[in-house]
Formats: sequence, structure tokens, C-alpha cells
Amino acid sequence: MPPKAARKQAELAEPLIRQLEEAVSQGHPVDQALRRHYREHSEFGARDRRFFSALVFSWFRWRGWLAPLSPARYAMAYLLDAVEPHPAVTILAEQSGFSRLNPQPAGTLTVVEKAKHAGHWLGTPPPAMERLVPAWFPTQVYVPEDTETCVHSLRCVAAFQIRPPTWLRVERGARERVSAALARHKIPAAAHSQVAGAIRLQGSPDFERLSAEVPFEVQDLASQCVGWICAPARGEHWWDVCAGAGGKSLHLVGLMEHAGEILATDVRSSSLDALRERAQGLCRNMITCRVWDGTRDPAPGQCFDGVLIDAPCSGIGTWARNPDARWRTTERDIAQRRIVQEQLLLAGADKVRPGGRLVYAVCTLTAAETQAVITGFLGARSDFQLEATPHPLTGQATSGQVWIWPWEADSNGMFIARMKRTG
Repeated sequence: MPPKAARKQAELAEPLIRQLEEAVSQGHPVDQALRRHYREHSEFGARDRRFFSALVFSWFRWRGWLAPLSPARYAMAYLLDAVEPHPAVTILAEQSGFSRLNPQPAGTLTVVEKAKHAGHWLGTPPPAMERLVPAWFPTQVYVPEDTETCVHSLRCVAAFQIRPPTWLRVERGARERVSAALARHKIPAAAHSQVAGAIRLQGSPDFERLSAEVPFEVQDLASQCVGWICAPARGEHWWDVCAGAGGKSLHLVGLMEHAGEILATDVRSSSLDALRERAQGLCRNMITCRVWDGTRDPAPGQCFDGVLIDAPCSGIGTWARNPDARWRTTERDIAQRRIVQEQLLLAGADKVRPGGRLVYAVCTLTAAETQAVITGFLGARSDFQLEATPHPLTGQATSGQVWIWPWEADSNGMFIARMKRTG
């Protein structure tokens, strides 16, 4: 990189991070704020955007150890994630005096080893893992039986510090072509041993070029597990209650072998527009999109073979991908989301035919939004019961409640419950 370009990046780093700190304090996601910033600064090329994005997300990932703001600490954050030095970070280190410690990239080290490096750089004892998440986190996370709360909490925190890889979902008829295209573009990839069609990628490939050649969906492995637990049969009629941009709706289409119907609803019309665009082609006539605010019946007179409720939640299971979210999420958010989750479950239950299936999914790890919601629902609706299902990642039997822990799946965290209407 030319020295002038590196100096410019170093110069712009501090005002950008301060601007994004302000956005986070107001509850705005960093990825949205960054996209807005890039639109306003068209002079930034791809190289600039890659650097600023990496720097910003590293800052929010390690902010709990490194705050308050300073150029030296931005450099520390970057180095804790990096596997090689960057000219702009070298300049930040030199300008702040941090370079006298001869800091080296620590991206390949464990979180415990990184704590030792951070302590050395800061001139303090190694900072505690608990500082990387809000103080309320250990009191809210669900802890499995026979597991110590402290041990489980720290395991979650360690997982949040490692960004998961990109996962693709590929339908059966396209898997050989996609594998060939990945090999042709020299993109390191590996198929999951248990989840059919799930492919793990390394690095940041050029999806635009790849998608022009072969069909695939970018979908996290935990999200793919939801579709497998739904297990829709060919020709069934499903309601995807909180469809968003439709990743799970499209997966259901594939699992039904493109024979069946899906009603996809969401409160956001823009998300449904994105789903309509993605559904062009083979599944265009299978998916009906409808804006739904949770009040009126979206399908009067109809019941469904299955209802999927991928409910709004605190999103703690995504903290590895979205490190700023941990500094935007509060205990009040958890309590408010639970109210909505309970309402959605009751609304969805009424639309399941006798013998049909109700699936509840949330990308969070709290007790309040997962098993507590299901326990309350089953207590209120005696016509539903948990339905046993194999764990999608292992094949082992479960009672119908499935946890996808980030360190087990190399993905987001997720809770999924499958229930059957008995009468």
C-alpha cells in the first residue's frame, strides 16, 4: 500500500470509530451505519472499506478490554484479530507510542493468550474475560444441566470473540456444480459432514462472480438447522411467520422439493420485497408474501401443515458476527422480546392443523427467551406437545428442544423447539 494511502486511513480511523461509538450508544447497528458512511464517501475504494470494516468490528469485539477510545487502543484491537500487520495500523501505533512495545498480530492465539498480550500492551494484569460482555450476561444466559454457570458463561464469551465462517446452502441438484466452481475459483471450502448442502467457506470470496455461475444461498449453519427441524414434506402448506428476507422460506421450498405452498409474512414490506426478488424462478409461485403486523388473521379460514416462528429476539447468538450488538442490548430488550415471542406463539398455534407442526426458533442464548417461553406456551396450550427430533448437527435424539452452541457448530447460536398439535 502506498504510504500516503496508509497515512490517510490512519487519519480517518479515529473520527470514524468515534462516529460509530455514538451510533451504537443510540442503538444503531454498526453494519448499517458503516454502509451509510460508505455511501456518503464514494471516494473510499474496496481496499479502504475492507480496512475500516475490519478495524471497526475488531474495536467493538475487544472494546470491553480496551476502552476508552485512543489510536493506540484501535491498533491493539486490530492486532488482536489480525494475522498480519497493516500499514495504517503501524502508523497508528507509531503516532501513539504503542510501537515501542513491538506489538505483533495475535489473531491465531487463544482468547486467554490474547488477554496476556492485551495486559502487556496496556501495562496491566490480563483483563478478565467477563469484561468482553455486559455485566448482566451471566445472569441471563441459559445454562445446561450439570454445567457450572461460570464455566458455561466464559465458554460463550470465548466463542463470541471468534467470527464464524461464511456458510452456503446449496440444493441437491446444484452441489456438484457449486463444488466445482469453488475449486475453480480456489476458494477453500468444506461440506458439513451431517447437514446436507451446507458448505463452510474460508476467507471473503467474491460472491458476485460466484453467484453469476452457480446457484446458492448464503445462510448461517444454525439458520439451516431450523429448516431441517421443520422437516416439511413434499406438497405441504407452511406459514413462515417472521420471514424477513426469506432465507428460511427458500430453504423450506428446497426441502419440499419445490412442491407445496408457503405464506411468508413480516411486518417490514421492504424485507418481503427482497424475498420476492430472491424467489424469482422455480419457487416464485410457491411463496405468497404478505405484510402482517401480528393483529388480524393473515389467512382467514386456512390452517397449515406447519408454522415456523423465527421470532424477534435479543440476538445474543449473533454476537460473534455482530460484536457491537452486545453493547446495544439490555436486559429490558430481553423482557420486551419475550412478550412479543409469547404473542407470536399463541397466534401461530391457532393456525396449525390438528397433527401439524409448530416450530419456534430464536438466535439467542437466554433462558427467558428460550425454554421459559416454551414452558409457558405448553402450559397454556395443552393441545401441543414437544415432538422428538434428531439434532441436525449430530443425529442424536432430542426431546424436541435443540440448542446450537457457537463452539459446537462454528456458527451463530440458536435455540429451536419443535411441537406437534395433538388435537
